[in-house]
Amino acid sequence: MKLSEDLKTRRVKYEFFDGFVLAMVLILSAIGVLMVFSITGTTIFNNESEDNLSYMLHSATGVVLGVITMAAFAIAPNKLFRGKWGLLILLGTVVIFIITPIFGQGTRASPYAYRWLAIPGLPVFQAVDLARIGFTLSLPLMIQWLVDTGLYYSKKIWSAYWIPIFYVLLCAGLIILQPDLGSAIVIFITGMVIVFSSGIHVKQIIFLSSIAAIAVVVVSVIGIYAIDLQYYQMQRINAWRDPFNHPRGHQSVMGFMSIALGSWTGLGLGESKQALGFAIEPHTDLIVTILSEELGLIAVFIVMLLYFFIAFKCFTTAFKARDVFSALVCIGVGSFFLAQTFVNLGGASGFIPLSGVTLPLISYGMTSKISTFALIGIYFNMRRHILIDVEKSKARREKKKEGIEENNILKFLSQLEGRNQRSDS
Repeated sequence: MKLSEDLKTRRVKYEFFDGFVLAMVLILSAIGVLMVFSITGTTIFNNESEDNLSYMLHSATGVVLGVITMAAFAIAPNKLFRGKWGLLILLGTVVIFIITPIFGQGTRASPYAYRWLAIPGLPVFQAVDLARIGFTLSLPLMIQWLVDTGLYYSKKIWSAYWIPIFYVLLCAGLIILQPDLGSAIVIFITGMVIVFSSGIHVKQIIFLSSIAAIAVVVVSVIGIYAIDLQYYQMQRINAWRDPFNHPRGHQSVMGFMSIALGSWTGLGLGESKQALGFAIEPHTDLIVTILSEELGLIAVFIVMLLYFFIAFKCFTTAFKARDVFSALVCIGVGSFFLAQTFVNLGGASGFIPLSGVTLPLISYGMTSKISTFALIGIYFNMRRHILIDVEKSKARREKKKEGIEENNILKFLSQLEGRNQRSDS
């Protein structure tokens, strides 16, 4: 029996990957590379250059590096995400959020957004992609520390659960300073889902939801009508309110036209009209509109289902966890996929202002792909840890059951022997 239990635990220990999630991730990545090639593989897009494969190769390289990163995070010792290492992750995340608005730089497409960091010897990268990994690990770790102190699960309105909420607001606020409203929304949604899932009391959730609703209304009214927002942010909001009459509404209008032209079944791969110089940067945050134009709304719905299934698997794995940290990390990864997909698709469809947030695993962008694969690798790592705990728990229950049965048998034999002795006498 002991040999069988050891074999089960050992087998689970080396099951790094959730096959279903891995398949969904690879399918989305393949769709991304295919769409980037379809959009950028023309001489019109490349200004008559003969190098029509550069964008596609860059995107494919991001996938390969992302898979390697995912594997590295999946097989890393679970203790690297906890204890003193967790403290380093927490401090590193805060430092990145702080230095980005100060030392960050813009791009030709977004000159007013200081979101990119240039470190000597490394390629320029978007800081929030790296910080997102640290945030998804550090917030659950902070909650785990508070739970261990015994102060977190108080039913009082003002208690220790405000500490992680303050951390969420701090990180989101520092991202807004870049300015990057879309990523701030993703971080805020992901963080609040983690906090709400951590087991706080119902009346605390109701109180927080009421405060959040009032804050959103007040900030929206003050931000749009009472204070002078940064020029870049105000232009985005005004273009969203009336894209057809605003100078910066061109990108949204081209996206709407792409969705309308594609209808349900699409025009065919490589047949996009808006990608022929009409849409601006169609391979980045508005790639879903070209996907809709070429492959139709049905393909968009299928992609949305893939994201939903990834999130669903993350959540169901979290339900099996025996510790708070592992459960909340899985919830954080699943929430990221739902939140970022919502912000991207919401901007493309005009439901919310365009924010420059990429569509996970599909949009062009190497750091975005690598960071997303890293989160999947972290999920695989937590899943392995959770399954090992489940197997050990089963083994302990079976041993306890066997011990009870053995005691019952010994007790029965003792009673039988006693009766036999009485009958002999």
